[in-house]
Amino acid sequence: MDSKTWILAIVLLIVGLLIGYFAAGPGQVKTVTTTKMVEKTVTVTKTVAGTTSQPAQTTTAPAKKVEVKVGILLPLSGGSAFSGQEDLRGIQLAALHINQSKYPNIKFTMKLVIADTQTKQDVAVTELRRLAQEGVVAIIGAYNSAVTYPSAAEAERIGLPYVVPESVSDKITAQGWKYVFRTCANASKYAYDTLWAMADIAKANGVEVKSVALIYENSDFGVTTTEGLKKYLNKFFPNAKIVHEESYPAEEITSMDDMVAKLKAENPDIVFHVAYLKDAVLFVQTMKKLNWYPKAYVGAGAGGQTRVEFIEQLGADANYAYTQTEWQPDFLNSKALAKWAWINEDFKKLYGRDMVGSSALNYVGTYVLAVAIQKALDSGANPSDIKAFRKAVRDALETIKIPAGELPLMPWGVDLTVPNHQNPEAAVAMAQILDGKFRVVWPIEFAPVKAVFPAPGWG
Repeated sequence: MDSKTWILAIVLLIVGLLIGYFAAGPGQVKTVTTTKMVEKTVTVTKTVAGTTSQPAQTTTAPAKKVEVKVGILLPLSGGSAFSGQEDLRGIQLAALHINQSKYPNIKFTMKLVIADTQTKQDVAVTELRRLAQEGVVAIIGAYNSAVTYPSAAEAERIGLPYVVPESVSDKITAQGWKYVFRTCANASKYAYDTLWAMADIAKANGVEVKSVALIYENSDFGVTTTEGLKKYLNKFFPNAKIVHEESYPAEEITSMDDMVAKLKAENPDIVFHVAYLKDAVLFVQTMKKLNWYPKAYVGAGAGGQTRVEFIEQLGADANYAYTQTEWQPDFLNSKALAKWAWINEDFKKLYGRDMVGSSALNYVGTYVLAVAIQKALDSGANPSDIKAFRKAVRDALETIKIPAGELPLMPWGVDLTVPNHQNPEAAVAMAQILDGKFRVVWPIEFAPVKAVFPAPGWG
C-alpha cells in the first residue's frame, strides 16, 4: 500500500470516530460528569444541612457542658494536713470521674476551688467567705468537727449549701440548719457501733470485759464521740466500769508517758481512744515504751488510727490495733459492691495504694452533691443566677435518697430527706490491723478474717 493510500485510511478513521462521538451526543458525557458533580454537591449539602443522620454527627458540634464551681474546704496544712490531703484525693477522684462522664446521670463538669483551713476555725470561716465570693455553688468540708461547725454556721447564714462527708460532731446537724447536709454517721452512731462491734468480738472470742478506759483529744470530735461511748457503754457491756478517763489537746501534746503509766497501773481490758493521727501514733509508741498493751486498743470515731500513715509510721507496732472504718477494700469482695471496684483501681493508679475510709467518704460526699447539682440543672435552675441556683441545689439535696448498692463504694445508702439532714443509713464497720493491713472484722458475718482478741501484747 502506497503512502497516499495510508493517509486516506487514517483520514477516514478519524472522520468515523468524530461521527460516532457526535452521534452519541455530547450531552451524555456531560450528563455523567454532571451527575457525579451533583452527587458530590448533594452529599456536601446534606452534610451541612444535617438532612442525613450520619453526616450530621460529623459536622454538628456537641453541646457544651455546663461548668459548676464547687468549693473545697480542708486542712491542707497544720496538724490535720495528712487527713485533709487524703480527703482531697477522694474528692478529686470523684470530680475526675464526673468530668470523664463515668456517671451517665451527671452531665455537667465540676470545677474544684480549693481552700486551706490550716486546721483553724477563723481561717475556715474567712476562706468560706472567699469561696462564696468566687461563685462556688456549694461547699464540701471541712474534716475537723471543730472547724466544720463554725464554717457551716457561716454557710447557713449566707445561704450556701454545705455537704459534710466526714466531720462527726452531733451538733453539726442538730441546729435545724437548712443548708447543711451530712452524708456520714454522726459521733453518737460511731460510738454506738464501736461498742456493738467490740461486744460482738468479745463474745465470739469468749472474753469478758470488766473495765475500760476513755482517752480522747479535747475538741468537738473527741468530746462528742466520748459522750456517746459513755452513754451506750452499759448497753453492750453491762458489768464494765470506766477506770480511767482523760483528755488532751491533740495539737499541743508531746508526751503521753504519765497518761500511759496511769493506764498501765489500772490495766483496763479495753482502751477506747479518740484521736487524730499524730497523737494516735504517739500513744502506741508510748505503750511500747512502757511495755504495756490492753486486751484491745480501739480507735473510736475512725480518726487517726484509720489513716494509712498510722501503719506507715508505726510499722509492725500498729498490728492488733482496732479502728472504726467507713470503708476498706474488703468491702469490694461482696457481690453488692464488686461493681464499684473500678473506683479503687483508678485510685491505686494515681496514688499507688488502696483508698481508705476518709478518701471513700469524701468521694461519696462529692458524688451525692453532684447528683443534687444535676437535679437543680434539670429543674431549669440557671447557674448564672448564683443565689437562686444555690437555693435550687439546697432544695435538690433535701430530696436525695440513694439506696444501698446504688451509692458508690459504700455498703449503706444516703437519705437526706430527714428533717435534720443527718443521713440515718450511714454505718461504721470495725477493722483490725493484721500483718500490716486493715482487715474488716465486724460485722462478723461479713468479715473475711477473725479478730484477734485479746491482743498478744509486745511479747
